[in-house]
Amino acid sequence: MCPRLWYPRTTYQSRVPAVKVTYSYRAPSDESGSAWSTFDVYFREDEIRPRVRRSLSTGKISRSAAAELFEISTVRGSTQQLVLDETNSILCEGYYVDGSWVHTNPSCEDSVTYRKVTSPSPYITVKVDSAPSSLEAVVATK
Repeated sequence: MCPRLWYPRTTYQSRVPAVKVTYSYRAPSDESGSAWSTFDVYFREDEIRPRVRRSLSTGKISRSAAAELFEISTVRGSTQQLVLDETNSILCEGYYVDGSWVHTNPSCEDSVTYRKVTSPSPYITVKVDSAPSSLEAVVATK
């Protein structure tokens, strides 16, 4: 008899006011042929400085002025992967028979070795923060 495990299901749902900021950037064309891509960032009101909230609440702000309200930083990490070490591997010659690999020399034995390679990650992490005002920046340095 198996013991019955019980896991309570908990979900949290609450609506909070948020500011949606849409960024567009030029990228290699996607399936639709467009060279522009977008992503959205949502900020809770407590994540945005009062100066930024006031500027955005007017609803009449230029793109360049809005861009100055946020700081964007990007990081492309690295990733490790195993690749075939061709220098230290022995791969016997052969051919396929009915979907199976058959060695040309029956006494040859494959010896496959791998090595770790570090390469740039295919992903970029984008961090978006509300920018401090020039007054806030001066106070922070003192």
